[in-house]
Amino acid sequence: MTRILTTILLLFGLNSFGQNTRIDTLIIPIFNQFTDTQINLRFPIVKTGNKQNDLLINLDIKNKLTDNEFPDQPIDTSIIRWAEDRVIFLDFKVTFNKNGILSLHIDAEGCGAYCTSWTEYLNYSTKTGKSLKLSEVVDTTGNFRTKIYADKDKQYDQQKIQLKTLLSDPEADFDEDSYNWTFEEYENCQNSFYLKSFALYPDHLEIIAKCYLPNVMKNLTPFIDLKYNYNDIKDYLKIKNCN
Repeated sequence: MTRILTTILLLFGLNSFGQNTRIDTLIIPIFNQFTDTQINLRFPIVKTGNKQNDLLINLDIKNKLTDNEFPDQPIDTSIIRWAEDRVIFLDFKVTFNKNGILSLHIDAEGCGAYCTSWTEYLNYSTKTGKSLKLSEVVDTTGNFRTKIYADKDKQYDQQKIQLKTLLSDPEADFDEDSYNWTFEEYENCQNSFYLKSFALYPDHLEIIAKCYLPNVMKNLTPFIDLKYNYNDIKDYLKIKNCN
């Protein structure tokens, strides 16, 4: 571990998005035992112009990404220890940076018995340095909440219908037991959905409906698209001038 830390490179490439806040890239090259190659892990460094807010945001990103494994350690050390030989990809995108609001997502992939990719969706007030909840962005208690859940249920129903069609496809290698198991997983995802994860974009809000299936059926992961144009939900928005 000492050898890796002493050869670490800190390369800050400007990745600006909008006028309010600058996002730099911390590039951490590590030798990955799983791939037997050197890989570059790319981590966002937020610079709002306020050092205290920067510290709050950057530490929160690091702690959420690493499941708070190393809360008191620097970012570069934490990422290296977290990655070790299991993480083979780490990158990020800034999707919204306007009016004191920052929205980004971090894409990662790790390998053990299987390789799994995932995305963390993170949203912040760059004026306070605090993480934003969905309920601080949009009203989630009334008609809009009802619409989201109705849209979610409708799309899951459509996905179940598509799943049923696989039973009649001779090339799908999909039997009744496989159908019942997958259908049950769909039901679990549909019923466990709650309003938490979200992302902001220049013209719309996206509610994230996560559904993690066992590796043997990852290819059947349902696609649930809950995107809402700001103009269509302006009566429910608590943050004005999003677009």
